[in-house]
Amino acid sequence: MANQDEEYRLIVASKNGDTDALTKLIQSHSESVHSVIYSILGNQDIVQDLAQETFLRMISAIESYEFKAPFRAWLIRIAVNLCRDYIRRKKVRRIVTKFQKTDLQKEERQFIDKSQNPVQDLIVKEGMEYLQKALLKLPSSLKIVFVLRDIRDFSYDEIARTLNWRLGTVKSRLFRARNELAKVLRPYWEDKE
Repeated sequence: MANQDEEYRLIVASKNGDTDALTKLIQSHSESVHSVIYSILGNQDIVQDLAQETFLRMISAIESYEFKAPFRAWLIRIAVNLCRDYIRRKKVRRIVTKFQKTDLQKEERQFIDKSQNPVQDLIVKEGMEYLQKALLKLPSSLKIVFVLRDIRDFSYDEIARTLNWRLGTVKSRLFRARNELAKVLRPYWEDKE
C-alpha cells in the first residue's frame, strides 16, 4: 500500500470492527498475497484457497496486530506459513505447473512490457514458465526467500521479520537460491544464445 498513513488508519479502523476498512485493507494487499502464494507453490488451483485462508487468519488475528513489524510483512508471513503447511501436508516436491493461457496472462501481466513485439512476448512468456519450473525445484526455504526478495521486492529486513530469521540467514539463503536457480536456468539461457 502506497500511503502508510492510510494503511495505519485502515488497520486501526479494522481493529475497531469497521468492515469497510477491512475490505479496503484486503483489497490493497490481495495482489501481493496471491502473487507470493503462486510464486511459492506454482499451482494456480490452490492460490485462491490459500489466499482466502490468509485473509481469514488476518481477520481473526488483526486485533492482536501490534504494529511492531510492517503490516505487509505480518500478512505475508501468514501466507508463507500457510504455503509451508500445504507443502508439508501434501508432501509436494518438484511440481511442474501446466499453464493455461488465461491463468498465465493474469500472472504475467505485471512482467510483460506492452511495447514488445510478439516474438519478444513469446520469449518472456517462455522465460516465465521456465523460471516457475526452476523455482519449483528449490527447497521451500530458498524458494520463499527468493520470491520475497527478487520477485516481491521485500527488503532484507522485511524478509528477516516476515520469516523470523536473522539477517545473515536471509542473505545466505538468498545467495544459495540464486546460485541454485542459475544452475537450473543455465541450459535455458545457453539455448537462447
